[in-house]
This record gives sequence, structure tokens and C-alpha cells, in this order.
Amino acid sequence: MDVLSDAVAAMRTGRPHSARRDKYAPWGVRFAAADEAGFHVVLRGTAWLVPEQGEPVRLAPGDVVFLAHGGRHALSSGPGVPLEEVRLLPDGTWTPLPVRETPPGCPDTVTLCGTYRLDRARSHRLLAELPEVVHIPARVGRHRSLRAAVELIGMELEDREPGTDAIVTSLLDTLLLYILRAWWEDEREAGRDGGWAGALADPAVAAALR
Repeated sequence: MDVLSDAVAAMRTGRPHSARRDKYAPWGVRFAAADEAGFHVVLRGTAWLVPEQGEPVRLAPGDVVFLAHGGRHALSSGPGVPLEEVRLLPDGTWTPLPVRETPPGCPDTVTLCGTYRLDRARSHRLLAELPEVVHIPARVGRHRSLRAAVELIGMELEDREPGTDAIVTSLLDTLLLYILRAWWEDEREAGRDGGWAGALADPAVAAALR
């Protein structure tokens, strides 16, 4: 019995969405709270994640952050940067930011962001116990499957080809599981599994949870 897959399948509804964005400093956006789980990946440059509660998190290239509970948060080029508000649309996407003239040269930061629509009425213990912000720093040799999924999604969104929509949807489901697996592995190695180890490894516990 695969409890981690169970937890995701029980809660997710609709299609996930993602977008690749080039950003030129200074920039900043604030995401309203929503019944969504969201993620941000820094593909190039750096960024700051500012949760509504807790300390800001500096993100380096390759870093992944996952917000399982859809909390209000901001993403910016640095502390104190003015923020533009974005809100969730009925189709699961976010309001587009105003179109601005693109400065010459390469973008300072490239991000990959996405959302998963969740049914909170079917909340699963494994997801409910996640912290508000799951930060998975990029480390050489760690979580190679997660890095591969990020790279594939980034490539598909950069150079859209026939079939991209279907491929990205499947890859986003894969990415979600890799994010959760990476977090669990890090917590287990640090001795802070929060009960996940038993739930994922013990068939009796898994059956009881289900």
C-alpha cells in the first residue's frame, strides 16, 4: 500500500497549473490565501519567499519551496520591495501581472511556479501535518529525481511543442510526489519524520490511516 500516493490522490482535484517567468529586479508579488497547494522553484538567480508568518527564506538556484496549506505569501527580489497583488481565478490560474517593457539583457531571476487544487474536506493526515513552508535547498547529489522533474517541466514551458499541455500536467503530478518524498527523506535523516516513517513503512499503520 502506497500511503504517500494515497494522500495526494485523496485530496487533489482538477488539473494542476504552472508557469515559467523571467523577472527583472526589482520585482515582488504577493499571493492571497487559497485552497491550493503551491510551489516555487528558482531556475536562475535568487529570490526571497516571505510567508505571512515566520521568517523570510532566501532561495538560491535550484531551491524548491512547497506551500501545502495555501497560505498567503510573497515572492520578491529582496526584502522591502513593493509587492503586486495576484489572486486565484476559477480555472486554477492566477491573475496575470501587468505587462511591462522587457529590459535588455538576461533576466535576473527565472522561476517556475505552480498550484495544485485541493479538496480540504478530504484532508489527509500526512499532508495536514506538513509545515506551512517546505524548503528543499539544492544540494549536489541530493534528490536527483526531483531535479530531473523540475528540469523537464522548465524545458517544456520554455519551448512549447505539440503535447506540452498533457506532458506538463503529468510532470506536475510527478513533481508533487517528488517534493513530498524529498521532504520526508530530509526529515527522516534529521530524526524529525513527524510520524511519516511509521505511516509509510508499517502496513498496519498505513491501513489504519487509510
